[in-house]
Amino acid sequence: MPDTNWDRYVIKPPKPTFSEKIKEIGKNVNEWKRHKHYRRHGLKLKDVAAELGTNSAYLSFYIRKAEDTTFVPWLNNLRIEEAKRLMLSHPEMSIYDIGYKVGQPHPASFKQAFVKITGQTPDEWKIENVEINKDND
Repeated sequence: MPDTNWDRYVIKPPKPTFSEKIKEIGKNVNEWKRHKHYRRHGLKLKDVAAELGTNSAYLSFYIRKAEDTTFVPWLNNLRIEEAKRLMLSHPEMSIYDIGYKVGQPHPASFKQAFVKITGQTPDEWKIENVEINKDND
């Protein structure tokens, strides 16, 4: 009887190495950040990992190695940097609106994360930096 198991004759590409997987995650993370997907509310590590086509363990490893932090502080830092950009470009926006727009819909959480990262409240930072920005115009 002839051999009909053709699968064993198909040449399969090699599985990517660990470093190739991490490099691919890095490219996907950069694209995800470029599109500012971090501004969505309620993001969780497993959800972001699924969006990036990987799993939580790989994404967590990437963030620890490439960003030298863990998921929540990394996400908060992205959001606070975006909040600072918004404060400078749209000084008329309220702090609450900015927090909501960057993915921090709860004012207390937004303020707490902002203070932890910058050492100032959002209002203090905005007053100090928007004034500096006006002086440079």
